[in-house]
Amino acid sequence: MTEENWNAPVTTLKGVGPKQGQLFGQLGVFTVKDLMHHFPFRFEDISERDINTILDNEKVTLKGKIVTPPVVNYFGGKKNRLNFRFAIDETTIIQVSFFNQPYLAKQLEIGQTIGVYGKWQESRQSLLGMRIIKASDGPDFNPVYPSTKGLSQAQITKAIKQAFEEYPRSIEEIVPQILNDHYRLMPLEEALHQMHFPTNKESHEQAERKIIYQEFFLYQWRLALSRQQNQEKSGQRIMYDVDELREVIEAIPFELTKGQKQAVNEICFDLLAKYPMQRLLQGDVGSGKTLVAFITMIAAVQAGFQTALLVPTEILAKQHVLSFNNFFESIGLRAEILIGAMGAKEKRDVLEGLDKGRIRIVIGTHALIQESVTFDKLGYIVIDEQHRFGVNQRQSLLEKGTGVNYVQMTATPIPRSLALSVYGEMAVSTIQERPKGRLPIITRWLEDPLDQQLEQHIHQTLSDGHQIYYVLPLIEESEHMTEIENVLAVQERLQFTYPNYQIGVLHGQMNKEEQENAMQAFKNNETHILVATTMVEVGVDVPNSTLMVIQSAERFGLAQLHQLRGRVGRNDLQSYCYLIAQPKTDQGKQRMEIMTSTNDGFVISQEDMKLRGIGDVLGLNQSGLPQFSYANMIEDQAVLIAAQEDVRGIIQQPTRIETEEFERLNAAAKETTIQI
Repeated sequence: MTEENWNAPVTTLKGVGPKQGQLFGQLGVFTVKDLMHHFPFRFEDISERDINTILDNEKVTLKGKIVTPPVVNYFGGKKNRLNFRFAIDETTIIQVSFFNQPYLAKQLEIGQTIGVYGKWQESRQSLLGMRIIKASDGPDFNPVYPSTKGLSQAQITKAIKQAFEEYPRSIEEIVPQILNDHYRLMPLEEALHQMHFPTNKESHEQAERKIIYQEFFLYQWRLALSRQQNQEKSGQRIMYDVDELREVIEAIPFELTKGQKQAVNEICFDLLAKYPMQRLLQGDVGSGKTLVAFITMIAAVQAGFQTALLVPTEILAKQHVLSFNNFFESIGLRAEILIGAMGAKEKRDVLEGLDKGRIRIVIGTHALIQESVTFDKLGYIVIDEQHRFGVNQRQSLLEKGTGVNYVQMTATPIPRSLALSVYGEMAVSTIQERPKGRLPIITRWLEDPLDQQLEQHIHQTLSDGHQIYYVLPLIEESEHMTEIENVLAVQERLQFTYPNYQIGVLHGQMNKEEQENAMQAFKNNETHILVATTMVEVGVDVPNSTLMVIQSAERFGLAQLHQLRGRVGRNDLQSYCYLIAQPKTDQGKQRMEIMTSTNDGFVISQEDMKLRGIGDVLGLNQSGLPQFSYANMIEDQAVLIAAQEDVRGIIQQPTRIETEEFERLNAAAKETTIQI
């Protein structure tokens, strides 16, 4: 197929007029190419089925021959029922009924072999029809496509058949032949056809192999081009002094972990490069990513540059400023804060300090992105909890300097091999171990928030002088979630049960000053139990807290449960987490079992992606992660990693493929709609 035909509007197909073209457009189908890549999300198997194996009310597709004329009976005004007899095999004849679809009678005749999708009614030995499926002489696999109102399955199928029939089958191969041969992948033309109209199950599986590999290969090729373009850019070279930075690290009152040291070395090495650094720093909850950020920011400052740390909440910004200054102010290094809740004069002083270059280190929230913020010599930025910021927000901060180096941090870690593939244009630093002396958090699952075991543990924790987080998913009851106690009700119950202790609250309906006061009281040990919503999820550090209680835990994803659990266990004392949950589904029970069996954030994140999908876990909509039309980054992870290795191999040895293959690859990579 020529490029012109490949990209021809879908309305050039016979039978696809402007109205259908608009409906196809709602599905993201604008061209013949789009249509051929509009794959079925499932197939209806209308092969012969033993009636005795079908459960009552089971939705099933049966294939058979019409043996009586279709008859329409009218009753109750416009209501009607279409009936006919249907021979499943030589000895089994059932009745089929369609309600309020009289027009089907014109499509049916005695002796016709069709498929009927409907609900089996055991007591009547009949099928309540929902859809007619035309049966062919070939395999009994009927594609079912993503659709929209006004566009039937029959219309979509017809259009796709037209696409293959009307255009010459000269679809150009994209994957280099050396890789097609290596993996025994079928030609693209054949794969596309088999994705829609498979000869058999094996041929469809082989087509899937080709399409999945091609999607990943194209994505990795495009990432390689992006990396190459980035390395051609002129970046801010951070020529820091190694000895001076070593003195800073030695001033820290404890030794860095092996993972922290490695991350610092990797980031600092990239800071010296001629092109802008793009790196992901990932690590489990409490692994010490923030300290790595502080140290590398100091390297930039020592080289004469300004640096910024962007965080999602004001509470976290204040905590980071306090931590930084506690560590480093004694050696002449100070961080300033920029948040929305600042007085006009205070904010004006910070803005002026950044513009004139007087302030070298700033930590702030979205306030850093505002147009009024200008830097004298911005060389390096760090973005904490990167999935909480949109692509455009991150870009806005980068554009406040020229050739700015940046690191994104995340506490939702994934295996390094997958991270390198997902964030392919970025280098990846991973911290896996926790600081020395930290004990694994013991996690228990209970069904009753009034369980005696939990009450005894709360009492013992308070008696020992330690503090407790008590987390709820909502702060008020609603008609849909009446079983969830709100924050204030739980505070009242706990205050009654433990009258000698102070019970605080923290939730989104409090103003910022109230929230800050509540958190500060907990940090100062003036409040002994903090009943809160998930506002405590990110970054709040109270080492004296050794017990986390999460009520209605079944309403949280695994990654979020792990983040919440990570608020405790920040000292050398044994910490505990209680999950109060009554999951109604197998998946909900599975989440609780996973949480009680491991403290490994990498394992938990991987399991969460299997259950919820990578987009929900990593923040797909916010982060700009790739959205593949067919491939799945978790289920097909091995293929993703293989494709990355294959691309790397070709980049290193370009003579392995023909010049024409290079040109086709580059053209296809530029055309792909996969977002980077």
